[in-house]
Amino acid sequence: MSSRDTISESEELLPFHVKSIPKSVAKKCEEELNETPDKKTKALQDLRSMLQRNRETTGIRFHDDFLSQFLRRNKYRMTDTYQNVQNFVIINRKESFLFKSVPDQYLHLPSSKVLVLLPKRCPDGCTIVKSQIGKWNPREIPFEHFQSLLAVMFVQLLRDPMTQINGFKIIHDFKDTSIHLLKFCSPRNLQLLYHGAINCAPARYKQIHFVNDSIVLKTLWAILKPFLSEKIRNRVVFHSSPEGLLDYFPRSVLPTEYGGTLRESDTEDFLKTANKYHEEYTIEGQPNFY
Repeated sequence: MSSRDTISESEELLPFHVKSIPKSVAKKCEEELNETPDKKTKALQDLRSMLQRNRETTGIRFHDDFLSQFLRRNKYRMTDTYQNVQNFVIINRKESFLFKSVPDQYLHLPSSKVLVLLPKRCPDGCTIVKSQIGKWNPREIPFEHFQSLLAVMFVQLLRDPMTQINGFKIIHDFKDTSIHLLKFCSPRNLQLLYHGAINCAPARYKQIHFVNDSIVLKTLWAILKPFLSEKIRNRVVFHSSPEGLLDYFPRSVLPTEYGGTLRESDTEDFLKTANKYHEEYTIEGQPNFY
């Protein structure tokens, strides 16, 4: 799975913040995700009709951009898309705390840096997110608000069309994770994490990387691995050292602690902006950023 031979530092690297979809990505959307303007129009009409006949979703006036996230995630397979939207609505109602913005005071604490959006995209346009669970201090941010913080980040990132089309690559860094974190890994919490991320969110997970092994990671992987599809398991990569990430990412997109050249390793204030946007979030979704 290593792409050492295909990664070139000379390739054009786009920043996360772009104002339009490049032609190459629009072509990828058509060829890989099966989207054309005519097909999109018809699919949105058909999907709305199906959702209005379902008791869980009838009466909800979904934004077109919001429904398009699910169509793209499922490559326009209508049955899968319909089930994906239904799952999202049900979890939204059952676990409504996840879909609320968090108090502003939490965003200035070190624990808010658990999820960091890196400022550059991969050559294939993927959005890169770094997760460092060891930075979370339950005394700073209570668990329920911490869960909401993670949901806010991903719900708002999915308003970016480039992320919808190209997907995520996530670096999970387990440095400094304490065994005390395992008390939060109850069956219910892990089931909610798995179901929300895999069955509900309209997210495309292209690669999932784990660095800095720990007892917490070993325990979580042992529990979650049997439930993951073969497709997802094949996209998971464990690294014996952080520098192993260089087999998969250009040096210029990685922070210096992973052998990269990126010194400013997060997109400034994205989480604060996302949390502010999220105050306007409803079950109908929100329009794309552009």
